Amino acid sequence: MTTSRRPEVPANLLEKWQHVIDLLARLSNTPAVLITQVRQDDISLLLRSSNAENPFRPRGFNKRCSDMYCDRVVKDQSALLVENSRQTQDWQNAPEVENGMTFYLGYPLSWPDAEPFGTICVMDYQADNRALDYRHLMEEFQSLINHDLKLLQELQTHRQQQSRLEQHLRTLNTEIDSRTSDLDEINTALRVLLRQRENDRQALEQETCAELSQQLSPLLEQLASEPLSNTQQDCLQLIRQQLVPADNAPLQNLRLLSPAEQNIVSYIQAGKSSKEIAELLHISKKTVDYHRQNIRKKLGLNSASVSLKSYLTPYFPRT
Repeated sequence: MTTSRRPEVPANLLEKWQHVIDLLARLSNTPAVLITQVRQDDISLLLRSSNAENPFRPRGFNKRCSDMYCDRVVKDQSALLVENSRQTQDWQNAPEVENGMTFYLGYPLSWPDAEPFGTICVMDYQADNRALDYRHLMEEFQSLINHDLKLLQELQTHRQQQSRLEQHLRTLNTEIDSRTSDLDEINTALRVLLRQRENDRQALEQETCAELSQQLSPLLEQLASEPLSNTQQDCLQLIRQQLVPADNAPLQNLRLLSPAEQNIVSYIQAGKSSKEIAELLHISKKTVDYHRQNIRKKLGLNSASVSLKSYLTPYFPRT
C-alpha cells in the first residue's frame, strides 16, 4: 500500500469525522472510538473520541503487529468483533498493546480502488456496553467515510487533470507564440524580398529602357529631321513617350493619358491653341478644353500659372 498518490484529508473533513466518533462514543457508552490510518506496514491514530476516559493518544505512525485488532481488520478488509479478548485464544495478548481494552468492534475504511485507508472502531475494557446496539450506525458511518474518501480522491484526480490541461494549454500557447513569431519573421523576410524584387524589376526596366532609347534615339533624330506630316510627327512623339525612363515621374504620368488626350498633347507641344486644335480635329473647343483639364489633373499640374506647353516642353522638345 502507498499513500504517495493519495490526497491529504482536509481539516473540515476531519472535523466532520470527529463529530461522528464523538456521537458514537456517547451512544455506545464506550471509552474509546477511533479512526486509524495505515501506510505500508505502519498504522497511526488519526482521530480519537474526545471523552476524558479515552486512553489513546496520537503518536504518529508505528509498526503494525498481529496483536492489534485493527491490523486484522486491515488485512482481511472485513469487520471484526471481539467481545472478550481474554477468552479468545487469538487475542490473548491484545490487551497489552491496546491499553487493556478487551472489547473491540471495527470496520475497514478504504479508498475507492479498494486500497485500505484504515479503520473505524469502538473499544472498551469490558463487553457491558451498547456498541452492538449501534452496529448498524457504525456501518452507516463506515459508508459515509468511504464515500468522503471517494469524493476526496475524485477531487484530487480532477485537479490533477485540470493541472495537466492547463500545462498543455500553456505549452500550446508557447508553441503558438513561437510559430507566430516565426510567421512574423517569414512575412518580414518576404516583404524584404518583394521590395528587392520590385527594385530589381524597376532597375531592369530602366536599364532596358535606357538601352533601347540609346539605340533608337539616333534613328528617331534622323527621322525627325525629315519632312513629316502632322500624323507622322504625332506618331514620332508617341514613340518618344514610350521611351521615357521609368524614374521620370512627370513623363511616366503621360502614359495615363487616353489616346485622344495624347493626341491633344502633341498639338499643344506644337503650339496650337484650343481653337486651332478643335478645327484640326473637327471637334468643339469646349471638348478640347475638357481634355486639357483632364490632362492637367493626370499630370498633377494644379497651378494655373503654368501652361501645359511650358510644362511639357523640357521633356518633349519638338524638332
